[in-house]
Amino acid sequence: MKSEGLRTELIASEEAFLALKDEWDALIDESINPSFYATYLFVYTAWKYFSSENDQLFILIVRRGVKLVGIAPFRIESMKAGNIRLLRVVRFIAEWGDKPSVVITEEPERVWDSIFQFLNKEFTHWEMIHLASQPANSPILHQKIFDNSRYSTRIVPDFTSFYVSLIGTWEEYLKTRGKDTRKKWNKLRKKIFDLPEGVIFQCFEDPETMSDALKRYIKIEQSGWKKNLDFSVGVSEKKIQFYEELLVQSAHKKMAAIYLLTSGTTDIAGALIFKCNSTVYGAQITYRPTYAEYSPGVILNAEILKMMFGTQYGKYDFLGFQGDEKNPFKKNWSTGTLETITIQVYKKSLYMNICVFLYVNKNKLNKYLPQKSLTRMTKHHPSKQA
Repeated sequence: MKSEGLRTELIASEEAFLALKDEWDALIDESINPSFYATYLFVYTAWKYFSSENDQLFILIVRRGVKLVGIAPFRIESMKAGNIRLLRVVRFIAEWGDKPSVVITEEPERVWDSIFQFLNKEFTHWEMIHLASQPANSPILHQKIFDNSRYSTRIVPDFTSFYVSLIGTWEEYLKTRGKDTRKKWNKLRKKIFDLPEGVIFQCFEDPETMSDALKRYIKIEQSGWKKNLDFSVGVSEKKIQFYEELLVQSAHKKMAAIYLLTSGTTDIAGALIFKCNSTVYGAQITYRPTYAEYSPGVILNAEILKMMFGTQYGKYDFLGFQGDEKNPFKKNWSTGTLETITIQVYKKSLYMNICVFLYVNKNKLNKYLPQKSLTRMTKHHPSKQA
């Protein structure tokens, strides 16, 4: 058996979640797939601010003897129509972050095999497993559960995630971007830095500076097309509090920074980034629309990339968002892509067939069924960033 010697356990209480912090942090340091969006800091902060009465902690930990070798940061969401519970769905706590993952130090197939055995034999009080934004070649696809006649599966194409390899020098990288891209960037950069009031590039990394820098970022964001959109940072007080706590705590670990592009006394573009091991994550970027002709977002992104070359980081992840395949900056400046999929596993039954039909066809059924019931049934956590 592939998972021989492994044991999966359930963490279902806040106290046990808190007690897992040190082991979780150590696992990230040793992991073969470390990600900021799988750290204890990110997952716990997301749970603290965005869990609802319909969510139940369902963190699965995998051990070999007493040694922790895997953490699956799951929750169980109860999807309801009115007061009637229709589905219990196993899903990531913070699937709206970016490419949520199970943290592992061993062969992925072994860890996933242990997790699915637990869900198949030991804890069966679920109707659906929903794993969002997984790599298209995910080891999950090789699990025996996909051949089990008691389950049906659905693979849904998700988004294309772009990244830049930071190996080498900025000059070497720039030569690979194509003549037109370099020419356009040089022209825009000269244009914006020739503004009468000048332009300065600022980086905020100290915990004490994060709150004020975040306020400045939100002012830029809420002046433009992102104002009050679900994925914007400043859409609600809860979202602002989440980002403030996450940024401050991450800064204490040297895992976050806020960048601002400023002309005179006006902030014209801003970016939030996170760092984990050898990867930098471009979490959010925004610009002031009155400066759109200068493409300040493009300039700021390029300046950040330039700074990252020659450091300990090996990759800059632009993260993923629906429609990114049409984003000219990400297409022109990236050196690689990762295709993602959403994996769904259902227990086979007539009841489940009906529930899945409603879940999948919510938008088509809006004009036939009560909107309130459908909304509750298909509720998701806050949307991802742009």
